[in-house]
Amino acid sequence: MAKSYDLIIVGAGMVGALSAILLAKSSLRIALVDKHDGDYRLSTPPAYDSRVSAISSQSKALLETAGVWQGIPLERIASYDNMVVWDGLGDGHIDFNAETTSMLELGCLVENAVLNQQLMLKIRDVKNIDLYLSDTLESHELSESGVRAELSSGHVLEAQAIVAADGAMSKLRTENAFDTVEWDYGHSAIVATIEIDKSHQNTAWQSFGEEGILAFLPLPCVDQKHFVSIVWSVPPKEAESLMALEVDAFCRRLHYAIDKRFDVLGVTQARQLIPLRQRHAKEYVKPGMVLIGDAAHTIHPLAGQGANLGFSDVKGLVEVLSKAHRRGEYLGASNVLRRYQRARMLDNIAMSVGMEAFKRLFSTQQPVFVQLRNIGMKRFNHDVALKQKLIARAAGLASFS
Repeated sequence: MAKSYDLIIVGAGMVGALSAILLAKSSLRIALVDKHDGDYRLSTPPAYDSRVSAISSQSKALLETAGVWQGIPLERIASYDNMVVWDGLGDGHIDFNAETTSMLELGCLVENAVLNQQLMLKIRDVKNIDLYLSDTLESHELSESGVRAELSSGHVLEAQAIVAADGAMSKLRTENAFDTVEWDYGHSAIVATIEIDKSHQNTAWQSFGEEGILAFLPLPCVDQKHFVSIVWSVPPKEAESLMALEVDAFCRRLHYAIDKRFDVLGVTQARQLIPLRQRHAKEYVKPGMVLIGDAAHTIHPLAGQGANLGFSDVKGLVEVLSKAHRRGEYLGASNVLRRYQRARMLDNIAMSVGMEAFKRLFSTQQPVFVQLRNIGMKRFNHDVALKQKLIARAAGLASFS
């Protein structure tokens, strides 16, 4: 016999889990399905997890509303109030500072595993969420009159709509023939946790130069030792060469890639290599189904906005479905789900286009373009009003216009 819900959410990662909590707060009955067992085993600092997310003010507020942020141990959070971006092939640079916008911080760095753990702990306390962990979607049928899903465990679920939060390689997106626009960035990202010789000054450091696009993202100090998470974006062959280096040689390359601003003392969490691909679904909705987060769009990590775009999707979806539920509307109806698409697609496309343009501009080493971008960076750095607008946009406090 099938069990009935208002919504089935497939994918209990950060985006899916947060969606479940906030939708449940609106009295919706949620089934949350994920192949993971829900047990996130955390590393012991300073071996911070290599996968971290930069959390904006808006995303932090959503996590607070869900009652999740308050549970994260302070020693696993690194706030940053400054960002320094420079061109390694010239003398152009931009300084972003929270004080210029009267903000307490530009954002916070948190390990993905820490966020996932806290989200799962919170979910277990929410009465109208049923968890189907270590389980997968075996088959499903969609229509405007609802969705019927069979799980590999044998459970049969029925709901008004199904939410695909199953990540960049979304099986649900593929099975339901959502068209996408996608291409290879021609870059792979190396992520790792490293120890540096001095304080990161609560600053996110980002260099564009001969050694690729490199970000040093602040992590909490341990025993007066200093740590950062790196995201190093380079062409695939170069990435493979860097991954093949012994740790000492890799650290020396990092030292030069960051323009010798820090000595790199060691790697505390093993390097990981992640191919980078731009992807955007042409539509986010079909009758009875909606895509959110990476299932709908993926972008280059150079601005650290991937998680925040996903959380913005959550905010948009929760607002639309909560209001529809109060009105007594059927949640799987196309006219309801398209309100979410209208609310989110323009912002997501604008961010995707902006990241692609930014990547192309800063990955070229042609002298004319290098000179032009250095001139542009210097002028931008003196335009306080424009910097304030960009900071507000990154914080989720303003939209593209």
